[in-house]
Amino acid sequence: MIKVNLSGKQQQKKQQPVAKAASKPLSTGPSSALPLLHLVLVAGTAVAGYFWYSDLTSQSDNLSNRIGSLQQEQTKLDAIIKTEQVYETRKAALEKRIQIIEDLRKNQLSPVVVLDALANAIDRTRFVWLSNLSQSNATISMAGTGTSVDTLSDFVANLKSTGYFRNINLARFDDAKGNYTFSLTCEFSPPALRVAEKGAN
Repeated sequence: MIKVNLSGKQQQKKQQPVAKAASKPLSTGPSSALPLLHLVLVAGTAVAGYFWYSDLTSQSDNLSNRIGSLQQEQTKLDAIIKTEQVYETRKAALEKRIQIIEDLRKNQLSPVVVLDALANAIDRTRFVWLSNLSQSNATISMAGTGTSVDTLSDFVANLKSTGYFRNINLARFDDAKGNYTFSLTCEFSPPALRVAEKGAN
């Protein structure tokens, strides 16, 4: 037996779930926002990396400039140090020359210095007397009398031992009534003068 529903209530009840089922695909879930979030994170990381790299580049440039400035300062200081070293060398050489001049002044070839050195040699030699003495620059000429040949030999040795006479030349000696007359030349050379000559060489 076939029943026909003329009221339509049963059909409406059956159609409601279909409408609900059709409305479900319209809702948006969390999975649809993931690509956008990922894109934002990537962009943010890129921007942060760019600023970080820019900051590092700026710091590197500043350090390079600072290093360049320090190198220039070091070059200037090296030049100053070299100049001071040259100055110190010249100063030492000048002080040495001044000292040599002072020594020469103290021991210059004055008659007083010559007579003091000669008197020292005569005092250490017995029986020698001088009768003549002359000086021409550094050359000393003298004449005198000694009691023996040994006395004259001792006098020459004592002249050398003073350290003020060199190139001693006993030009002659003659026997005269038991005594020996002699003439002698030598070069007066104070120790300071020899040091100055070595320094000049």
